[in-house]
Amino acid sequence: MDAAKYRNSIKGHALVLGGSGGLGAEIVRAVTANGASAVSLTYGRNKSAADKLIKELEDLGITGYAGSVNQTDETAFKQFLNDAVMAADMEITSAINAIGISPNVPLEAQTLDGPEGWRQVFEVNVYGCFISTRAIAERMKAKGARGSIVLITSTNGINSQSQISTHYDSSKAAQGHMMKIMAEHYAPAGIRINGLAPGWIQTSMNDTLPVDEREHEMSKIWADRFAEPHEIASFAAFLAGTGGSYAYGQNFMVDGGYR
Repeated sequence: MDAAKYRNSIKGHALVLGGSGGLGAEIVRAVTANGASAVSLTYGRNKSAADKLIKELEDLGITGYAGSVNQTDETAFKQFLNDAVMAADMEITSAINAIGISPNVPLEAQTLDGPEGWRQVFEVNVYGCFISTRAIAERMKAKGARGSIVLITSTNGINSQSQISTHYDSSKAAQGHMMKIMAEHYAPAGIRINGLAPGWIQTSMNDTLPVDEREHEMSKIWADRFAEPHEIASFAAFLAGTGGSYAYGQNFMVDGGYR
């Protein structure tokens, strides 16, 4: 028996966008545990968290690279990809995008502009995701890298009816649909693109969730708890690796049972 073909494996250089966050850091650890020999990651304001994670990788003998880049700036993002490839001395063969913002604001108070407005939510969750995903896929295609891209979407874009996250939920619905179109477009190049739609996760992103809303949502979860970040990260690594080799254009719901 060829036991290796039944094990999930991530070979080569993995990229984790938003890799210094609560979920992102666990995804970095998950792709490393599944065999990545180099890991690059992006961070926002938390450079110290990124530096600690790179040190953690290097202590394991893994090549690590971290950079801060606005994923809506296509020129800068492509330069980041070049720098990451040069640092690792190998092309990127898998990428997971864990960047996202989720402000909780009463529907009556939601605005188009401002740090918690609709424009900013779509700028990060949709526009930036589109630019970065296309840039990664185009590079893989140009370099002949038959790679995998996983977008962290959300069940909020599929089955949510929460008024306080209307802009976030709408952005994740758009992201999930965009993923399917891009998956079909890049499939002939041997590039797999899928979405992973988590349910509620125990991360700082949900710190602003009102207590009554948390209790209401918890009552719908069969597992009777929010997910731990490593549980979602493990599934992301599976999709990015050989375990998900026949998955194309799917938005996998991992929500602990939610009805």
